[in-house]
Formats: sequence, structure tokens, C-alpha cells
Amino acid sequence: MAAVARTLGPEAAELKPGRRELRTPSPRSVVWLLPGDSRPGAVLGISPDPLEGDEGQAVRIILALSVGGGQGFESAATQKLVSTLADPEVESGLLTAGSVEAVARIDRLMSLSLRGQRKVRDALTPMSYRIYPDTPLSEVADLMARKNLAAVPVVGEGLQVLGIITSGEALQHALRGQGRGGPATSGTRARDVMSRAVLCVTEDQDLVDAAKMMSNRDLAQLPVVREGEMVGFLTREAVLRALLSGSG
Repeated sequence: MAAVARTLGPEAAELKPGRRELRTPSPRSVVWLLPGDSRPGAVLGISPDPLEGDEGQAVRIILALSVGGGQGFESAATQKLVSTLADPEVESGLLTAGSVEAVARIDRLMSLSLRGQRKVRDALTPMSYRIYPDTPLSEVADLMARKNLAAVPVVGEGLQVLGIITSGEALQHALRGQGRGGPATSGTRARDVMSRAVLCVTEDQDLVDAAKMMSNRDLAQLPVVREGEMVGFLTREAVLRALLSGSG
């Protein structure tokens, strides 16, 4: 957690926690959630003298948070930070810290991230086309060539994932047709070529876990579903961008 620690002076008496959304991890600490949609950040203040909180508690530790992305205290990362501040050992370390450097040495607090874990939804590529079981393979092949797709999922009328066609499978089928001397894909439908064992992920799954799944199984992309309905794809390129940029 990138935090700035300072000792609050006389102006601290004017700080009224009740003006903002807050949590009280302990009788001596309060966490404010600043309004707005700014970038994640935190300011930590430690008062040498007790301040009167909303419920009469003698507050000495004030943590002002901006979590970004319109998130609130329901954010898992924010909840973890509040629970960490409630730890008696962390609180004692803050109350006895005499400098910013001393606060920075409280590893359990400083290692926390306001961003939380990135989810699959952070790298989701929304679905912009449909492949159904009756779609001719020639149309599937044309789509894969135009969009430079390594695989395409096949969905039902309710957008449930029924199967997947990889470029390798489409090529193998085309070569078999050529070997028999006939048209490569004449009369062939998506259902004739698709693999029916399909690995899917949900929007709420951890992005790193999904990336490991793709790497271990050498998958170029994964269908992403919401309550059984396909909503998009997770591709290697999008995962790399999300992980390397630190977004989400």
C-alpha cells in the first residue's frame, strides 16, 4: 500500500469522521472512504493526542482511502485493509511509530494493495459474433481467417457454450476433404467438427488462475460465461496486457 504517514497537528480536531463513509476497525482507529472516482491511494495520520470520534471513542489513527473505480467498503481489498488495521499488533506498531520510516516497516500493512485481485472481467473481450451448430464450416473458416482467430466457440440459441472449433481442427477436416478429392468443407457444419469438451471460466474468477489454466493447457483463448451464458473471450493477448500493465 502506497501510504503517506504524518503526525496530525491541532487541525486534526476539525476532522469529523461522520462527514464521510467510514469504518472503525478499533476504538482508536477510523477509516474514511473518500468520495469520487480517483486513482487508488491512501493517507495515514497518527495523532499524538486522542481525538473524539462519532461514538465518543478516543481516535488516534485515521486512514483516508481512495480506492478508485467507484468501489466502496464492499471491495475485498478494502475489507482486508480494514481488518488488518484492526489487528492489535498492527495498531500497536502504528501508535508507537515515530516516523514515516517506522510506519513503512510494518510489512503487513504496507504490502496490501488497494486494487485487490484482478478478475477475468478485467481482461474480457466481449463476444461480437455467433457460431451456431448449423453454421457452415466454410463460414467458420472465413471468420477465423478474417479475424485471425485460433478458436471459435459454438453456442446454442440461449448462448450456452456447446463446443469449440480450433483452427487446427478446421484445417485437419479441410485436408481430409482434399484427400478424398472433393470440396474441403462442402456440406460440413460446425457441429461436425467442434469438440464438445469445452473449458470455460466465469467473469468473477481470478485472472492469474485463469492465465495459469491457459498456460498449462496451451490454450489461446477461453470462453467466458455468466450464469451459463457466453459473454465473451479471454485471450492470451488481453491477459498479458492486463497483467503487465497492472490494470484491474
